[in-house]
Amino acid sequence: MRPTPNPLFRRDHLALLLVAVAAVLAHGASLSSGWIWDDDSYITANRVVSSPYGIVDAFIPGRTPQYYPLVFAGFWAQHAVSGVEPFAYHLVNVLMHATNAVLLCIVARRLAIPYSMWIALVFAVHPMGVESVAWVTERKNVQSMLFALGSVWFFLKHLEAEPRRRAGTWIASFALYACALLSKTTAIFVPPCLVMIALWQRRTIDRAFIVRTAPFFVLGIVLGLHTAHVEQTVVGARGTDFAPTLLERLQLAPRVALFYLGSFFVPREQVFIYPQLRIDARDALLWTPLALALIAAWRCVVHWRRGMRAPLFVYLWIGAALFPALGFIDVWPFRYSVVADHFAYAAMPAFALVLVAAVHAGLKRFAPHRSLAPAALLGAFALASVVLSVRATAKYESEETLWMKTREQNPAAWIAHNNLATIRLREAESALAAGDGSAVRAKAGEAADLAAQAAALKPDEFTNAVNASEALRLLGDNGGALKAIDRAVALAPHIAENHWLRARVLEALARPDEARDALLRSAEAGAGSFDELAARRDLMRLAAAGGDNTAALAQCRRIVALAPSDTDMVANLGALLVATGDAEQGRKTLLKALSMHEDGFVFRAPQPWFATASRYLALAAETRLDAEEDRAAKLVAMRLVTRSNGDMGARFLEAAQRLAQGDESARPALVRMEADARNAGAADFADRIAAFLAARPVKP
Repeated sequence: MRPTPNPLFRRDHLALLLVAVAAVLAHGASLSSGWIWDDDSYITANRVVSSPYGIVDAFIPGRTPQYYPLVFAGFWAQHAVSGVEPFAYHLVNVLMHATNAVLLCIVARRLAIPYSMWIALVFAVHPMGVESVAWVTERKNVQSMLFALGSVWFFLKHLEAEPRRRAGTWIASFALYACALLSKTTAIFVPPCLVMIALWQRRTIDRAFIVRTAPFFVLGIVLGLHTAHVEQTVVGARGTDFAPTLLERLQLAPRVALFYLGSFFVPREQVFIYPQLRIDARDALLWTPLALALIAAWRCVVHWRRGMRAPLFVYLWIGAALFPALGFIDVWPFRYSVVADHFAYAAMPAFALVLVAAVHAGLKRFAPHRSLAPAALLGAFALASVVLSVRATAKYESEETLWMKTREQNPAAWIAHNNLATIRLREAESALAAGDGSAVRAKAGEAADLAAQAAALKPDEFTNAVNASEALRLLGDNGGALKAIDRAVALAPHIAENHWLRARVLEALARPDEARDALLRSAEAGAGSFDELAARRDLMRLAAAGGDNTAALAQCRRIVALAPSDTDMVANLGALLVATGDAEQGRKTLLKALSMHEDGFVFRAPQPWFATASRYLALAAETRLDAEEDRAAKLVAMRLVTRSNGDMGARFLEAAQRLAQGDESARPALVRMEADARNAGAADFADRIAAFLAARPVKP
């Protein structure tokens, strides 16, 4: 006999399906979006993501733009499967957000929070979530939320579990919390929420509960402080843009919270860069939000004492979720605006709860006999949110579309003008490579205008001066380019790339000594980084061009020390050792470069491999090798002949190497080669073979 279906069970599952489908409908348009802004440094041009060892490098501090190792490990795994095709990355973001909405509904129901489906539905479709879903880099948010909700769910199971299962559920909760923090440290809202949940359920906060939750707080504080340190020392969140006083930060925090609440309650099309909030501790009106926040806190405490726990629970939840974005901790995007939708993603579930509760409470008071009114109003809100989310997603079609729309919505956003200038400069460089002079002038001219507009909005921003310099350089005005890059260096002397760009302009002005000094400053400013590598490569090139092989060798040694797996540079080191008189060490270094990968093609292009192999074999033919190197040389020679399709020069080197090591069977082949070369009119090549044979006569 079949069991009778449970209608409540079926209805619950239909509600979860509705929430998931709504999330996909609201954000599915992002599947056709492309890469934007810093997606290159996080994914498409990130060496950790494309490296075979990236899964390990992701967990080493300093290897990635921010220390969120699980996010970069995920990007690494996805890159291994789908490369840099954006569709797959956007699909994962959408599915994670939909899963978050479903988990939110499940957790809310487990806590017996009323209207849980509506709370999850509003969260799923609200346009405030677009930035976190449509921007691949912000997978940090959706992934962190996924693990955070999972952690809360397992902790709830832990509180209700029988003794033999408590350890397992606690370990699962803590492990998921660690994963949330390693995805983004905004998950520090979890430990306060665990305490609030216990109070919500009227549990006793005893010693055992403190012992169980203390590790959550400790881990959150440690990783939160580490993130703040990385933002300041690695990302660069320091300087005049990050200098509000504590009093100004106290004024700013409630205004930021009120901005997000207002944006959530009155949904509108998302703006990628919102206008910067004015800070002035002397303006009494700007202190009004703080007064309102304190009044709200006092009212929540009063309600708590009267047995109404929900208001304080939600108040503290919002505070914990928004705390990293309230201005007390400096983060890099504050340079553009102290508010951004992706900062509030962690607080969106709490906002949704407040909105849904307010609708039900308000309609119950003013329309007590209309039971369908809340559902109708929330349904209309959700439908409007879907439309707004789809509209907001359209701007993520491409980087250019994003900045054009941002400039339209917020003309004071200097970063929009600046990044459009960068896009035009890339187009100008492409036109230059294609030999299209008119396109170069048009694109570079537009970039110069955009850089000027950005500089007018923010004169103390060095990247505006950098873009102006690059535009003038492409327009052929190297004098103007030098003045602009000098301004960038004055504004940000610690930025290694500024000195490198200045060196390039000085070289174009035929001032090599000054260019060399600028490159040395670039190497010093970027010590240990890719910037130092770029500077030292140019220093090596300038030294070699000037005939100073000793100086070139010194630079090459430093490059190889910084990047020992750079095959091309190891080969250059070998060539420079030979050029400075150390033929034996040079030969061995060339062989090392050729042996760094079994197929020999880890060079940036095939031609350097051919040149290195030929140079090595020519040296090998001048000396007697030991048995081990002889075997390696034969392998190099065989590969050279095969890959050159039997080129006569390659065959000569192969036979010469064998004869030099005492293999007389190679002599007849060399004699025939000499004759063929003379018959073909290649007298110089034939003379080279003859000289080689003459130096090694047949032994009697």
